[in-house]
Amino acid sequence: MDQQILKARARLLALAETIRTRNYPHDSREWGGADVVITSRQPKPTKGGFYPEPRHVVTPFSREVSWLFEQMRDAFAPFLDSCTKIEFYGRLANMANRYLRRLKGSDEVEKDLLLAVLHEVFSILEEMEDGQFEFLPIAVGNTIADDLIERAEGEGYLGPEETERFFDDMERRYHDA
Repeated sequence: MDQQILKARARLLALAETIRTRNYPHDSREWGGADVVITSRQPKPTKGGFYPEPRHVVTPFSREVSWLFEQMRDAFAPFLDSCTKIEFYGRLANMANRYLRRLKGSDEVEKDLLLAVLHEVFSILEEMEDGQFEFLPIAVGNTIADDLIERAEGEGYLGPEETERFFDDMERRYHDA
């Protein structure tokens, strides 16, 4: 197995533990890049322009989600280029937004939001490992391949309990690897 994949997986497992114990910084600044913006304020609509509207994640936990995106930037640097980074971060933003939509006005749970995004990262890593990571070579209008794929249950997010079970299983499976 590729050493970079093993290192990334170990880092993701460590991040899962950090998130589950809520032992992460809460003072990051809000993140923006690769056509994604994470913010605590609803963005103002823009009219036209050369660049497409970025994908927004609007949450009171924008700094915590931004911290996680920064961790993913560092962990996935060997795997991403100018084409794949749009899909990668777009999928993370899509997962965060799926989590937020699933709540439909209920209180957000910071830890569950972070774990939902991290769960998507594990999926992406497995796709990369298998050579199955799909992306569009050009993100016209900020459309990514994930936007075009019908996801499980129409949302692609199974809920906090299932996400916790996933991380328990991942720890058991890769603990000694």
